[in-house]
Amino acid sequence: MTGPCSNGSDFIKEHFRTSEGVYKLVHNVGFYTALGLKHPKMPLPKVTLFTIKDQFGSREKIVYNLTKDLYLLNASDLLQLDTERSVQGKHTFKDKCPTCHDVNLLTRSKDSVHLLVGTTDGQIHLINPLKWEFIKIYNENYAIENGESSVTCVKWIPGSETQFIASYSSGNMYIFNTTYCTKNSMNEPPVTFTLSKQGDSYNILVHRGKSRTKEIVKWELKCGQINEFSFSPDTKHLAVVSQDGFLRVFDFTSEDLVSAMRSYFGGLLCVCWSPDGRYIVTGGEDDLVTVWSLQDHKITARGEGHKSWVTMVTFDPYNSKGLASNGRPVEEDNAELPVYRFGSVGQDAHIFFWDLCEDSLEPVSTWRTKPETPNEGEGDKKRTLEKTTTNNNNNNSNNSNSSYSSFTLPLKGYDTVNTEKKSPNKKSNKVSDAANTLPHRNKFSKLRSFVRHSHSDTHLSDSQLLRNIQCYTILDSVKVPRLYEVPRIDPLVSKRVSSERLTCIVFTKDYVVLSCNEGNVYVWSRPSTAITS
Repeated sequence: MTGPCSNGSDFIKEHFRTSEGVYKLVHNVGFYTALGLKHPKMPLPKVTLFTIKDQFGSREKIVYNLTKDLYLLNASDLLQLDTERSVQGKHTFKDKCPTCHDVNLLTRSKDSVHLLVGTTDGQIHLINPLKWEFIKIYNENYAIENGESSVTCVKWIPGSETQFIASYSSGNMYIFNTTYCTKNSMNEPPVTFTLSKQGDSYNILVHRGKSRTKEIVKWELKCGQINEFSFSPDTKHLAVVSQDGFLRVFDFTSEDLVSAMRSYFGGLLCVCWSPDGRYIVTGGEDDLVTVWSLQDHKITARGEGHKSWVTMVTFDPYNSKGLASNGRPVEEDNAELPVYRFGSVGQDAHIFFWDLCEDSLEPVSTWRTKPETPNEGEGDKKRTLEKTTTNNNNNNSNNSNSSYSSFTLPLKGYDTVNTEKKSPNKKSNKVSDAANTLPHRNKFSKLRSFVRHSHSDTHLSDSQLLRNIQCYTILDSVKVPRLYEVPRIDPLVSKRVSSERLTCIVFTKDYVVLSCNEGNVYVWSRPSTAITS
């Protein structure tokens, strides 16, 4: 143990015990720069691990960003990780900071690795970090996205050697193809897009080249800043979390919105899939870890324990039980229910381990549920249900002090409640009619300002405003289950392991790698590794 934390009751741990053994801190590598690490606009440090093979065997590499610096670390033996000897290369950006990065695992070789790096000015760099060779720069002259919008997440599409997706703080996502270059001169106009598909609260636009092929695909989600997205293990679905507090799940092939979830309050910051693709875990500004079932389209459980925002969640496939090597549950007659292990870190500088099992979920509390009368007839039950539904609808329409008051977008699969029935003779194609449905004063002026500022085009006509306002009011009726209405899971481990907020967690077979906002990389050994070392 080291010194106590700020409250004096908790200590920074250097080891902790679980059911499988002892986890031990074996290395703490610090990277320090002259820039202020605690500046609010500084991007969070993140870690990307990958392996390359050569005649000497497999070599582990780590890509790590800190303020304006991008590091390549040689981590063949994480126990020997050192600041001086392990830094294989470093690049410093001049007027920008790297925000996210990802490695293409299909095209890697002993001499070449395709690394994508997103920056704060909206550019995406394709780099070979083994030789620090800059191959291409996407959005180089800001012809696609302006320089005020930063890249929040960039990932290669699984199974593709040339396509990747990048999300921006403006609420847009782009699908790029490395075979096409987007370099334009400063005098050329911005890249133009044509509408390909219009969905509920989102648009799909396409930029075609001279050969009429799709060079760039743009997704307009109109949801504020997109914080992270993640592909399902089978690459059929794409989960997106954003600052408006919604998890949106898209069918990536058909580009349809198939499922959605809303946070308890605040924005969602991170998302990950279970190894079998059944569950999606999110974390955000509500200090909760939320488990969403894609099959049932509902919240399966919530995890309470974090004392501040949850910055990253990820599954641990090496400690999950009841799953085959391909991530699917074992299909046997006597097979036990799968147990999913996942971890989370947050701004409270704590690491949490969670075990999710369907038969161990805490039952929902029923202390607020009205008991059913044994002698109540069917007619009385029906009238009671209708009365209860009417009262709930009236309460929801009159409630203006909700804990989550940000405007949001309509989604498929949700039943909306019409609080007012319009007469057939009354025209409903006016902006004022849509504004009257809003539950606050000066409704239309506030919503019009929000819609215009959240859209890429600030000069919207009244008809476009009307369509967007109707979309926003529909989704505003989506209900969020209360804490006592959802099963709760308790953390398996809750330990403070840093003096600064944690930003990243990565599970490997032998180690758990963490990073914090102060510029440290922590390497924790698993129980089997701790015994041998």
